[in-house]
Amino acid sequence: MNLRILKKLSARAAPYLAPLGDRRQQFLSEKHDNYHGLRIRDRTCWDRSRCHATYRGHGDEIVFDTRAGYRVVMRPPSHPLKGTAMVGGMSGYYEPEWDEDAAWSVLDGMVRDHFCDWDENGPTPTRRIRSPSDVFRCADEMLAA
Repeated sequence: MNLRILKKLSARAAPYLAPLGDRRQQFLSEKHDNYHGLRIRDRTCWDRSRCHATYRGHGDEIVFDTRAGYRVVMRPPSHPLKGTAMVGGMSGYYEPEWDEDAAWSVLDGMVRDHFCDWDENGPTPTRRIRSPSDVFRCADEMLAA
């Protein structure tokens, strides 16, 4: 998934959230102001920047040298595109903090949780959900029930 697909899926998922019981605030993301909390594996939209010559990288980062002699680091993006449908609200008791997610990830989690049987061994899926169209089909069934 890339950021453009996330924006389109979030726009499509946002109307489902309120009828399914998510009462948090819905809003559109601002540029470099919000966090989506997903792992974006499409490297065409990763953030690129120059780094020190001795930097080796951490986690999912990719470090390489260019032909011009610079060292560049590529990181997965942590910010969604401007205008991505987001869901957020305050969470916590003594020191509440703002918590936000992309609308797509919230709907995907709600659908996968609904179509699971929970027992002492953990969750067992009752339906095979492999694609975004499966998630939206299951969400329609949840609304119809």
